[in-house]
Amino acid sequence: MSSHPHRAVAESPGPGAGQNLESQAIGLPAVVAQSAALIAPAAGSVAGLAFIVGYSGAATPLAFLIGLLVCVCIALVIGEYAKRLPSAGSFYTYLTRTFGPKTGFVTGVLLFGAYMLLFPFQLDFFGNFVSTLLASSGVHISWVVFSAALIVLSTTLGVLGVKPSLRTGLIGLGIEMTILTIFALVIIVRGGASGNTLQVFNPSVSLKGYGGLLTAVVYTIFAFVGFESASTLGDEARNPRRTIPRAVLLTTLIVGIFYVIVSYAVAIGYGTTAAQVNGLATAATPFNTLADHYGNGVLSVFVNLAVISSFTALNIVTVIAVSRIFWKMGQDRLLPEVFGRVNRRQSPHVACLSAGGLALVASIGFGLKYTPLAFASWLSYFATLFFIAAYLLISGGLIRFVWRDYRSEFSWIRHVALPVISIAAMIWVLYGNVHPYPPAPLRWFIFATIGVIIVSIAIAFWIESRRPDAMLRAGRLLADMEIEEEAALARPGPRPSSGDAGRHSAGRDRGGRHGSGGSGG
Repeated sequence: MSSHPHRAVAESPGPGAGQNLESQAIGLPAVVAQSAALIAPAAGSVAGLAFIVGYSGAATPLAFLIGLLVCVCIALVIGEYAKRLPSAGSFYTYLTRTFGPKTGFVTGVLLFGAYMLLFPFQLDFFGNFVSTLLASSGVHISWVVFSAALIVLSTTLGVLGVKPSLRTGLIGLGIEMTILTIFALVIIVRGGASGNTLQVFNPSVSLKGYGGLLTAVVYTIFAFVGFESASTLGDEARNPRRTIPRAVLLTTLIVGIFYVIVSYAVAIGYGTTAAQVNGLATAATPFNTLADHYGNGVLSVFVNLAVISSFTALNIVTVIAVSRIFWKMGQDRLLPEVFGRVNRRQSPHVACLSAGGLALVASIGFGLKYTPLAFASWLSYFATLFFIAAYLLISGGLIRFVWRDYRSEFSWIRHVALPVISIAAMIWVLYGNVHPYPPAPLRWFIFATIGVIIVSIAIAFWIESRRPDAMLRAGRLLADMEIEEEAALARPGPRPSSGDAGRHSAGRDRGGRHGSGGSGG
């Protein structure tokens, strides 16, 4: 799901501060924990299941398992890059070094576009979740109230220069995953509705057949978004060439196994008959219902609090990350200069208010027209197509990158077979989403993704012919969402001078790679 610092907050320097990274400060367990926190597995499991079961039904655990295997392939590909470019980086870094700045620009557009789509998704899903939860207890309050309250909270904290605490965030991650794991184990131990079964891993039980299963896999990949964030911690990890590749893979495996266990528990908790699967697919609050049924009412309180906490923290860190990108673009005159201003607390108040306002207008406007859950579902699907496009580029790029720059280390297994398997897996998933032809509006998003890529390529050629330096800056800034999400987790570190403001790109080489002296924030 991406970005997740969790509950507590603490004041820290604003964007003008741009904290320096503490070199070799953290080991493998801390890198894995921080990366897992940025996925938001509690929010991902609940949101993912809400969308997935309508397509895969009882086979939802199989959909998560396939998604896990696809993401493991991508994680291994990213690991091969991280071994050779260990400094704090992102897909932009890797693809610019592989294909050049135009591909880096297109990647930046895809990544930034995906995160911007996730912004209103968070508000609509959260508002619908809380409103439906209260409605089940006889309290009826419009989802708009909760969506607005969430973005007002997050934007206010952003304007005040308040950032989530890393230590408390990691504690929160542990608590939330523990609660949902207990929830799952209680159901599994009690045998669910009709006993434990491996039938949920049979493709034939998918609610909408083979095509429905592969559509569901797109949503499972959405739940994994952020698994690659360990690659942005290269400047802080001990022995990064070894630690970062392992952390990306371990994060994927840990979160993926968690998703499979939780989805398995939900599937058997409702049961696998046609009537039971339809009950799950149409349930307004399936987690709450199961927690009440199997946990005697006590477990549901903790499960609901974990989900609400997870989404709240997810939105806070997204506001901070998006506003910092807007602020950087204002500094570089890629947006009006007013976006580059900071207030007395060194916070990008104009950028923060603008980001929050855009998200609120989109979420309420489209949510009221199409219902919040439907709109959130479409956004997550659309955003995931953007991520898959970036994953395809990174997988194809590995072959060229290692063959051209590290010929002596080239391996036909790790640098040809692995990326080919990764590409084949994603093409297989995409094929299942176009054959049979999907219903509207999902079909439109496939064409829209292709259109965005084509337009981005055209813009990249146009900018390069006139202002090549601007294209480099734009691509790097747009792709910096991954790095800004990490920066949104407040870490102890020296407070630099105010002169660092506006010089956030000085520490990088031509490929967008950070130097050891700065975070790029």
